[in-house]
Amino acid sequence: MQRLNQEIERLGGADAYPVVSVDLFLHGNNDPASIGPNLDPHPGIRTFERVLEDIRRRPEVSDVVVQIDEVIEGEWPYASAVYVTTTATPEEVHRWATELQPDEYMGDEDETGPWLGRGKPPGAPDMPAGHRVVTLFWD
Repeated sequence: MQRLNQEIERLGGADAYPVVSVDLFLHGNNDPASIGPNLDPHPGIRTFERVLEDIRRRPEVSDVVVQIDEVIEGEWPYASAVYVTTTATPEEVHRWATELQPDEYMGDEDETGPWLGRGKPPGAPDMPAGHRVVTLFWD
């Protein structure tokens, strides 16, 4: 958690809504309240890790990053969204993530725009030509 918190601070703190790699967010994370806390039953952090890694390995995906929403002393940082940069449609990405039960699908063509309408966050990857941002979101 120390490396994760250091990276969040380096990127401007939680108020900047930075994004970090899936590996950094999930490595050592055993806190189901850190992502998808309202899921019942919660699929488990290892399921999040497996599914997101599988998505990241797909040939039509350039990256998968986790948005940090909140940092509370002594707890694992909280994330409400994962961004997938891909040539796939939002519907396809949501099918890949069905096991994680994300809320409604969001893509860069939605009214909020990419990155939940906040603009490109600190730590966000550059997108190759032809790629879009698809959001997996848990409220």
